[in-house]
Amino acid sequence: MIKLFLTVILIITGFSCSKNNNRETDRVLPVVTISAPLNNQVFTAGQLVAITGTLSDNQQLAEVHVHISDNTTGTLLVDIHRYPLSATYTLNESFSVQSGIEYKIQVIAKDNAANENRATLLVTAN
Repeated sequence: MIKLFLTVILIITGFSCSKNNNRETDRVLPVVTISAPLNNQVFTAGQLVAITGTLSDNQQLAEVHVHISDNTTGTLLVDIHRYPLSATYTLNESFSVQSGIEYKIQVIAKDNAANENRATLLVTAN
């Protein structure tokens, strides 16, 4: 009886500790496509810049991040986090630009298996 009990416990423990999970089997990076703005596009001071695009994953996007920073100083100016929990996500964010700043826009996608991909572009304001 004790032998049977220990066997059952070992089987249950073996299944619950199995490493054959989504993190190990999903090695496909998410896809990040920025439609707008264009790389090196110049805007007028005070203008609203629309950031649009699509993100997708073969299974499910867990996180989408949009980081907007001053490319000269490295200072993070805008930090947006979204949690779509779907295979696709339509990006639609915006920010206002100031004269004389070169902005670095990074869009980062992460899936449930911790696969990560990003797209980066620069814009300026005169």
